[in-house]
Amino acid sequence: MKKIKHILFPTDFSETAQNAFRYTLILADKLEAEVVVLHAIYPQYEGMDLPVMATQATQKKLEAARTMLEAFVDTTVEIVADELENTATIETQVEIGAPSSTIASFVAREGIDLVVMGTQGEHSTLEKIFGSVTSEVIQRSKCHVLAIPGEAKLNKLQIMAFATDLKETDPYLIWEVSKLVDPFSPILHCVHVTSEQDAEKVLDMNDLQTFFSQHAPALQIQFHQLKGDDLPPTLHEFAETYDVDLLVMTAPHRNFFERLFHKSQTRRMALHTRIPLLIFREEER
Repeated sequence: MKKIKHILFPTDFSETAQNAFRYTLILADKLEAEVVVLHAIYPQYEGMDLPVMATQATQKKLEAARTMLEAFVDTTVEIVADELENTATIETQVEIGAPSSTIASFVAREGIDLVVMGTQGEHSTLEKIFGSVTSEVIQRSKCHVLAIPGEAKLNKLQIMAFATDLKETDPYLIWEVSKLVDPFSPILHCVHVTSEQDAEKVLDMNDLQTFFSQHAPALQIQFHQLKGDDLPPTLHEFAETYDVDLLVMTAPHRNFFERLFHKSQTRRMALHTRIPLLIFREEER
């Protein structure tokens, strides 16, 4: 698997972003990765007949954003310094454009391996948890995306849950994920939620268990098959029961997202946003 060397952290300077950046710095320390902190601004329009003034206003916004970005980075690094063995190399960038498209183009241009983003606060609906920007980045970016809830702390990463659809590529993807988080040596739970509407599966849990017992006997991995027609609360209950520190899903994961973001479910379902979510994108082979 390609090692995580370059992490992109988009920020809006909020408290949620600062907490997520703290998480990012600890993660980068463990992974020995470099971090780029990005802030996107919209261009300033002063009127169609005043292009010079518009350019000047945009330049002022750029200068102010750069100052705020440097202060944001310095403050957070100081806060988290005692938790780091080494502070990652940090680069700051301010670019003009809509956040989601700016992030996606930056990822493609700079060869980013992982995007880390803060998400909104406690007891938000699913739509608010991810927000339009994070959702668009998950869909458009060609790399892994890690969504960090407002209250998440990377004091430990001991227990992970991998939501599997039991596709034929899942053993490979689970192995890739385990190598990614190897510095933390977590216990990995493979979880499959079944319902009457599930499509025919290629594998079953016994196949997965046999594969890993034969090929990776030292890996701390457990397997769970859960019944539930309502995916979000089923996963949430599992995560709470097992004190999960990170939930992992693969992209594209159409079945999951169709069930997760279906409007009838988001209206009646609220999740406590304690658990970070890693959208793991399969490499093209």
